[in-house]
Amino acid sequence: MSSPGSLGLSRAIAALAVAIVLVWSLLSGVPTGVGAEMRVFGLTVVVAVVCTGLLVRSAPLGLWSGGPMFFVVLVLFHVPLVAFSLAGADIPGDDVDYFSLWFTPNGQVLRAVWLVAQALLAFTLGYVLLGRRRPTGSGPAAQALDDEAGRARAQTEAAMTLTGTVIVVVTVAYVLGTIALVEPGLLLGQGGKRLYDATVAANPSLTAGITFTLSGMSLVVAGRRSSVRTVGLVFFGVFAASTLVMGSRSSALYALVGLVVVLARLRPMPRQVIAVLVVVTGLVVVSSVERIRDDGLADTSVGEMLGSPLAATVEMGATLRPVVETVSWVDQGEAHRHGMTFAVGTIRFVELLAGVDREYSAVDPRLVGTLLRDRVEHYAIGYSIVAESFLNFGTTGSALLFVAFGMTFGRWDRRGLGRPVDAAVYGVVFSALLATVRSTSTTTVTTILLGLAAVVFSIWLGSIRHRSAERVVQQAADRAARLPATATATASEPVPAVAAP
Repeated sequence: MSSPGSLGLSRAIAALAVAIVLVWSLLSGVPTGVGAEMRVFGLTVVVAVVCTGLLVRSAPLGLWSGGPMFFVVLVLFHVPLVAFSLAGADIPGDDVDYFSLWFTPNGQVLRAVWLVAQALLAFTLGYVLLGRRRPTGSGPAAQALDDEAGRARAQTEAAMTLTGTVIVVVTVAYVLGTIALVEPGLLLGQGGKRLYDATVAANPSLTAGITFTLSGMSLVVAGRRSSVRTVGLVFFGVFAASTLVMGSRSSALYALVGLVVVLARLRPMPRQVIAVLVVVTGLVVVSSVERIRDDGLADTSVGEMLGSPLAATVEMGATLRPVVETVSWVDQGEAHRHGMTFAVGTIRFVELLAGVDREYSAVDPRLVGTLLRDRVEHYAIGYSIVAESFLNFGTTGSALLFVAFGMTFGRWDRRGLGRPVDAAVYGVVFSALLATVRSTSTTTVTTILLGLAAVVFSIWLGSIRHRSAERVVQQAADRAARLPATATATASEPVPAVAAP
């Protein structure tokens, strides 16, 4: 076994190497001239592979940790097309003509791919700087608690289960109920992804309900096992299955990854090979959802639903297009937003509470979605945290933001293992950040704040239940203490004489 000193030295060497490559990429700029495509694409693929290994090695729980899991999802949504192009392989699937419209080796595509490589390097640098593997490979250790502390923790866990289940039941019922009223055919797999997107866009409250469901599930999974928790899991299962039938992969995918990360912080997980199999299975599901959302459930065969994991990676890899589009906007004179797109969702929420007149979300120029509608034909292409960070802060600012992301995950991944409250908080933040890999950050801050408020409410509710339970225990103890004294006093009293008849 390697000593802590050698592990620290190897981590420092890895961090230094990543930092050198990152700084070089920032200073040198995007390669140009003969062979530029090979150099840009080759560096990106190598960075994706090598950095994944570094992160898994540095993470406390390996691939089950949140940082590596976030990174893998980021890679899957941005690098597959680059890898196919570098290998000279045919792109699987039915969207080859679509990719050829925008994924050609021009300056904007190369710059977009270069931004992806820089984001991967920056995240890895931040994570390796603060990430630290646990000294053993076991799962989170159980904490030694005295009786009262154990009872308090149990009440908090039960309160989290109850709060999370209520959130999930209410939000799932609202989301599916609303869809059943406005577009009942969606629940039967009719209409596909485009109709689903149009329905959600026409009913903004559906987006809030979907995102808050993810926060609720973090509390459910981190909470106490009970029949209440089973209800929450059942409702989430219905929600996930329904969204898949309707052709949406994102809601179920983000929630499932978030749940796995929360579980890994609380109990031992299977070996890393199982994690790889889970990822491959997820890719097959994504491939089937792609077919359903394009053709509808009724017109999709079993063979098409099983699909190909490679085809699934290609479909996810189209998230590179928003990065290309954003590079094009900036090249045409678009001003950087200096963080506005990250804050505008919260600003709009405050405006709503304050009764301030505001433009509809579809036309609010502060929102990235408005830019997509105005500038991109068939705008339903999602978005990307890489694109949004570049739109706000430019090349260097984007790299610094991803370093901060990596440092945040590196610190959080090794703290609070085995503690349910910390796991719930982690799940709330992780699920919200994970959603930005494929979409805008409009609801990210609001979702995190509401999710954290639910955790705080659970802690408060658990403390009330604990104090109430402790009073009952104390009252019972007091009664038990009084009973012997009463019995003794009764036994010592003289028995009154009874007159003879």
